[in-house]
Amino acid sequence: MIMKTIYPYFSQNPLNRLDEIRRNSKEVNFLKNLESSLFLLFSNEEIIFDKINKKYFFKKGDFDTSKAILLGRKNNINYFTLNIEQNIPKYLSKSSIKDFINTDILEENQSGIIAQAAAILNWHKSHQFCSSCGEKTCMSNSGWKRDCPSCKKEHFPRTDPVVMMLVTYDDYCLLGRGVNFEKNRYSCLAGFMESGESIENAAKRELYEEVGLVGEEVEYIMSQPWPFPYSLMIGVHVEVKSKKLKLDPNEIADAKWIHKEDIKQILNGNENHGVLLPRKMAISRNLLEFWV
Repeated sequence: MIMKTIYPYFSQNPLNRLDEIRRNSKEVNFLKNLESSLFLLFSNEEIIFDKINKKYFFKKGDFDTSKAILLGRKNNINYFTLNIEQNIPKYLSKSSIKDFINTDILEENQSGIIAQAAAILNWHKSHQFCSSCGEKTCMSNSGWKRDCPSCKKEHFPRTDPVVMMLVTYDDYCLLGRGVNFEKNRYSCLAGFMESGESIENAAKRELYEEVGLVGEEVEYIMSQPWPFPYSLMIGVHVEVKSKKLKLDPNEIADAKWIHKEDIKQILNGNENHGVLLPRKMAISRNLLEFWV
């Protein structure tokens, strides 16, 4: 059998992140001003793009690049990201990342660049002040650090780990519908890891808390960054010995066991099961594709 290689959507990032030059502000400023350098622009949490020319990377223009963050390099082209605070020209458009992915503009193998950019911009937005003394912090290391001028504490970008669980019992998998999900939308169970907790223990804890099941061995499958705002989704497989559910009504509106053959049909577009699976950018869908 020929197995299809599955690449989680936002894991596809071809850039060399250039950690070795981030501290060299003179070199980074030189790269910003190169004619070949490209900028991925955001307006708060919306990506800016040129719908007519199907373009979402821009050369240096009428925008302040002093706060541009170095993303990396590919094929001798340097990539930066920047949050634009002023009004954008009328010929440009704005879109949420989730809506932008559904257009025919984005090249899928560059989706990881967008995840990288959005996550680091979101981190800067939420870490303007020092957690130790409360003073306003300053961006440094080409955008990959914030320094406190008062107590000298250094702050580095955060990633919030989340376990995403493919839960199976023989040829059935468990899908749940969160209390805030749209009608008929189901996904693999998930939850944030807590401090001092392993991936395995987090998966077993969340599984028991959400649906009352005791997990057996936990097997890592795949991961991907999730820039909403700056998480890492860790996909694991958990087998259970019972199908009896006890739902937490504060988190899970419904959960159901679905046979592998039915999952195959739903993935192929069959709508007769009344189940909407996660969209292509979600690792939950990748886990189901991997399973079948």
